[in-house]
Amino acid sequence: MSLLLLIALPLLASFLMPFYRRYLRPVSLGLDLGLAGLVYAFYGHLPVQEMVSFSSPLSIVFRLDTASYFFVALFVGIRLFDSLYRLREAADPSYFIIGNLFLVGVLGLLLSADIFNLYIFFEIASISAYIFTAMKQDQQGYAGAITYMIVGSVASLFILLSIMLIYLHLGYLTLSAIGAGFHTLDTTMQHLILILLFVGFGIKAEIFPLNLWVADIYQAAPIRVDALFSAILSTAYLFLFFRLVYRLHPDPVSLHFLSIIGLVSFAVAELSALRSRNLKRIFAYSTLGQLGIAFAAFASTDPMIVAGALFLIGAHSLAKVLLFLGLDALHDAGGSVQVGVFAVFRSPFLVTLFAIGFLSILGIPPLAGFIAKLTILEGFAATGHYWIVGSILFVSLIEATYFFRLLSSRARAETTGGAKPIDIPLAPGRMFLLGLLASLLILLGIFPSDAMALCTHAAQTFLSGVPHV
Repeated sequence: MSLLLLIALPLLASFLMPFYRRYLRPVSLGLDLGLAGLVYAFYGHLPVQEMVSFSSPLSIVFRLDTASYFFVALFVGIRLFDSLYRLREAADPSYFIIGNLFLVGVLGLLLSADIFNLYIFFEIASISAYIFTAMKQDQQGYAGAITYMIVGSVASLFILLSIMLIYLHLGYLTLSAIGAGFHTLDTTMQHLILILLFVGFGIKAEIFPLNLWVADIYQAAPIRVDALFSAILSTAYLFLFFRLVYRLHPDPVSLHFLSIIGLVSFAVAELSALRSRNLKRIFAYSTLGQLGIAFAAFASTDPMIVAGALFLIGAHSLAKVLLFLGLDALHDAGGSVQVGVFAVFRSPFLVTLFAIGFLSILGIPPLAGFIAKLTILEGFAATGHYWIVGSILFVSLIEATYFFRLLSSRARAETTGGAKPIDIPLAPGRMFLLGLLASLLILLGIFPSDAMALCTHAAQTFLSGVPHV
């Protein structure tokens, strides 16, 4: 059993697709079930490290530890859910190919333990995301894909410059060797490399002020692609950025700066959502806000806070898949993603799903988001960062304003009569899958101990050797 299988299987499936095009849906489901089985099989053998040796320094090193395992399991699980959700639809070869390349890029980012191959998988994930954005094949999609490609190219340039400086001054590409030798560099060079990495990954992890382009991309892409971007891609880049930062042992001032950036990103995103009248943009800004909280939490380097941030990422990913797929059903029936259509659709089941997703993101008990935010707030309070606790609580009131405004718009529409109601037909299989996601958010909120234990172990692995600040 090899880590290479997690990369090779979806990659080969994409290239061999013409041979089984007639059976694309069952093959896609079988592939994702196989990947899920592989991920489960690795759990009892962590950490796992493999090397594909070429002439130094171009050896490819893969490593799966508890921290990266958390994300691999989450992303493979979401991909399996996506395959199940699409099982009754007509097979789409382009979505199958790009989706597999997207998964290859993301899993490669999580598994790579050398910085050059991180860059290779960074480009694979980026290119597949550009194509995903244009999947609707309309003017808006093409414009969004071009914008995404330009912004992504800028991010790639900054990351490539940082890799070049690291190799020129240290002569290493593996993360362990870079971490061991980074302190020997001149302080100015250390700061320059950290700034280049922050700009490159800050663009991809969608952190203020490098995220002003993001809502337009969500607006241009298909709604189901938005779900993958929100639940998988952004969080993968966030994890990758801090894995690099932790390896380089930045000083406390730099980490404090990153905490502030995360909180500012949270505030700006929620204020932007409050002003928006488009549901895709509101959900996009909500994603940016949750990433901002996770960013500030990761910068704390406190195991309890980082464990809460990992739990938050898991809860947020589940909630955003639920919300975007619900929005997709709403769009299919009503032909719009404007706030007004939210007030007039008729589906008690879908209303309940939206309410569960909203309340989990807000951190309302007894949902998973409550456990995550409570853990983060308790951690910051325990370390004496009361101003961060106050900032998160205050901005969360803004977040609550627009979510409750959406829910209350239904009550006003029912009272006044309003426009003609829109029926939302949902197949029983899809109702079951969406209900399963909502149930997971509830169960993780009521019985969080096992999931939190995994997050705590992952946080300890993530922070191994990092001094607390």
